[in-house]
Amino acid sequence: MAEVRPGFNVVNSHTVDFFIPENYKFVGYIGAGNYGNVILVEDNCDEDPCQFAIKKMYDPFSSVVKARRLYRELKLLQLMTHENVIKFVDIYTPDTTLASLKNVYIVTRYAGVSLKSILDEQRRYQKCMLQASHIKYIIYQLLRALKYLHSANVIHRDLKPSNLAISHQCDITVLDFGLARTVSEKGDHLTAYVISRWYRSPEVIYWNNVSYNAKADLWSVGCILAELLTGEVLFRGSEAMEQYRLIVQLCGTPDDELLGKIETNNSPAMRSVVERMGEGAQRQDFKVFFKDCPEDAVDLLDKLLVLDPDKRISVNEALTHPYVAEHHMPTDEPTASQPFDIEDNGVERTIDEWKQIIWNEIELHNSEHDEPMDDT
Repeated sequence: MAEVRPGFNVVNSHTVDFFIPENYKFVGYIGAGNYGNVILVEDNCDEDPCQFAIKKMYDPFSSVVKARRLYRELKLLQLMTHENVIKFVDIYTPDTTLASLKNVYIVTRYAGVSLKSILDEQRRYQKCMLQASHIKYIIYQLLRALKYLHSANVIHRDLKPSNLAISHQCDITVLDFGLARTVSEKGDHLTAYVISRWYRSPEVIYWNNVSYNAKADLWSVGCILAELLTGEVLFRGSEAMEQYRLIVQLCGTPDDELLGKIETNNSPAMRSVVERMGEGAQRQDFKVFFKDCPEDAVDLLDKLLVLDPDKRISVNEALTHPYVAEHHMPTDEPTASQPFDIEDNGVERTIDEWKQIIWNEIELHNSEHDEPMDDT
C-alpha cells in the first residue's frame, strides 16, 4: 500500500478501501454514483453528530477528461449556495505528495436517501410512500433548485431520481454535479451522451447535440414527475432507438418547424436521419394517457414533455404553474448573484497540470490539524 498521511482510518466497504479522516466515524455504504463510490459518515465530536457523504472519485487522473470533470464538479460545489442543492464541505487526499496523488475524496452534507430508493421500494412492495402532496412538494423544490442553477447558467444534465435526495421531512436536495456544465445563453459545444437515457431529452440524444440549453433539464423534470405520479419509469428504453420509439409514441414525431431547426442547427443529413427515425406518430392526449393523475399535474407534464425545447416550458414559467401554485413564493426562490463560470475556455491541459490544480485545491481546504502537504 502506498504511503499515506497520518490522521486517517481505513474502512473497506463493498470491496473499496476508503480513507476516512479520524474526526469522522463510518456509518455505512450509500452507493456508487457516476464517478465515485459514496459512504455515509458522521463527526464524532458532538453530542448531536452531523452526517456527511464522502465520495471517493473513480481514478480521477486516468484521463484528462476525468481530471477536468473533477475540477468542474469541485468548482461548482464551491460556488453553489442553495437549500435544495448539495452543500460542499471539504476535499482531501490521503496521498502524501503531488507525485503520488491518485486518490481524491469530496465531502458534502448528507441530505437523505435517494428518491430512487423510495420509488424502488414502492414498486417492490406495492405500497404508496409518496402521497400526492409529497409529489407536488418534491417537484416544486426541484424547480426551485433549477431556478437557481439556470440563473447561474448551469445545466445539471443528469437529473434523475437517483440524483435527488429526500429527507424525512420531504426536503429535496439535488446531488451529483459531475456532469454539470455552465453555458452561455447561445449554447456551447456539449456532449450528447451524458445522462441516463430514460431521463434524457430528445434534443440531447437525437438531434441538436452540439448546442442545447437549460430546457434539457425541464424534460428530465417531466420524466421524474411522470414516474412519481404513475410509479413507473415513463421511457424505459433498453437502447437508444427503443427510447426514441417510446418518446414519439407519446409525444409525436417532430413537426416541420422542428425539423427545420434540426437542419439549421445540424445539417440536412441529420434532418433526414430524424425523419427516417420517425414513425409518423401523433402526440397523444395527455389527459387520456395519464387519466388517473391530477389534472393540473397532467397539464404541467404536457408543457414539460415537448419535443421542441423552444416550446417547452421554462423553469420560471413552471414555477407559476397551478400545480405548484400553493408552494410558489417568488421572494423565497433565490437566484445566483451572477453567472458561474467553471469552463477552461478551450485551454488544453495535461494530466500533470490538472493534478497540480487539484492538489492546490486540496491544499487550500486542508484541515488545520493535518500535517503540511509536501509539494514534490
